[in-house]
Amino acid sequence: MKAIKLKKNHKDSRGYISDIFYKKNIKHVTFIKSKKGVVRGNNYFKKNYQYIYNLNSSFEYWFKKANLKDKPKMKIIKKGELLCTPPLEVHALKFLKDNMLIEFSTLSLRQKNKLKDSIKFKIK
Repeated sequence: MKAIKLKKNHKDSRGYISDIFYKKNIKHVTFIKSKKGVVRGNNYFKKNYQYIYNLNSSFEYWFKKANLKDKPKMKIIKKGELLCTPPLEVHALKFLKDNMLIEFSTLSLRQKNKLKDSIKFKIK
């Protein structure tokens, strides 16, 4: 798990521009809206890298390596942060308020379904 605060690549009187990706192999983009108290995820991917850009309210991100018996760790993901979930990382997102985010994947939806890449694994 890696949370990144985006850099302001260009700033002037009109506002600023931040690059989210540069030279990444993104095959699928999804907009997700969640209500307060909802838990999403509780899974891991065998091959897919998942990136989540948080558009507004903070949420809890629970994570651990799929092959370890360790207890999950938790990090608060803030508005404007980009989260990287690598393969074989069990993860769950718990929303403390209504939330909107954009999820980017390195596998297309068809590839994820064909490979049965998403494995359910409850941690939260």
